[in-house]
Amino acid sequence: MFNRVLLLAFLLSALYSNMAVGKSGIVIGGVNLKELELGDSDPYGDFKVLTVPFKRAGNLIIVEAQIDSLEGNFVLDTGAPYLILNATYFRDLLPIKEHEATGVNGVTDGSFTAIVHNFSLGFDLHYDRLVADVTDLSGIENSKKIKILGLLGTRLFAKLAITIDISKNLLYIHKVDKQGEILPSEKVFGTPDIKTPFKYMNDVVFIKGNVNDKSIWFAFDTGAETNMLDLHVPKSIIKSLQVINRSNVVGVGGTSYEIIYAHFDKLIIGDYPSISNRVLVSNLENIGKAYGYSVDGILGYDFFSRGIFTINFAKKEFEMYIYNNQ
Repeated sequence: MFNRVLLLAFLLSALYSNMAVGKSGIVIGGVNLKELELGDSDPYGDFKVLTVPFKRAGNLIIVEAQIDSLEGNFVLDTGAPYLILNATYFRDLLPIKEHEATGVNGVTDGSFTAIVHNFSLGFDLHYDRLVADVTDLSGIENSKKIKILGLLGTRLFAKLAITIDISKNLLYIHKVDKQGEILPSEKVFGTPDIKTPFKYMNDVVFIKGNVNDKSIWFAFDTGAETNMLDLHVPKSIIKSLQVINRSNVVGVGGTSYEIIYAHFDKLIIGDYPSISNRVLVSNLENIGKAYGYSVDGILGYDFFSRGIFTINFAKKEFEMYIYNNQ
């Protein structure tokens, strides 16, 4: 288990190693996030709720989608702000702009921004135009031993709501009314155990939580295989953790940092207390810079696998129904 956690930490290091911050905005892998404000087309399709089966690679949620005639696996990743495509398969797309910015590891990255057309998910959800980051995702492919065409970020669902049932491997995509509500007949569960508003900033979902009586902000990330905490959260939180293991990891660029894998009992989201929580503790400063906001922690698979959850992007509301065995 701990080896898999270390692999996750290394992949996170690789993802954010090419990040730089300048006057023109945040740059990841040579792509300036502000330059992606070009606009996507609105989603359309003849459905009220669309049911999409998914499979899993480790703890990643894998759905099938199609761009033009190319169909394959995409990671549903609410930690990504928009559509990200694997350069292995999309390097021939026409760039909007070439990017030759140098990241913090001193290596020039070949990522670029492109526009894709004719994107379909679940046969009934369509987009005529999406702005995408084309970059190297081979690290995910190699670690999971599966072909990955790209990552589906939050911007694709910004005018919709999604529900995920991990136990049944089902994704539900909901259209909402003018008030941002899911039609009552289309809701997957009745009364949620957790209901809380969230902040939606820079296409990232931030949920307020309470760890050992201290309030902190979590990014909600379906692409994170474990929960994470920043080393700089209040010392009372760090001291209360029960350390399972720790190790020094050398990331991309030769930077060494400590990874702590730990356990804690008191996590409250909304008014619901979750017990027996696991967390990876590390420096999340680079991730916060990439998000454009500081982040105290990340809610990943260890949290959201406990129940069926709905992210209503239109209403900026998170709901969760906890499975009976949790």
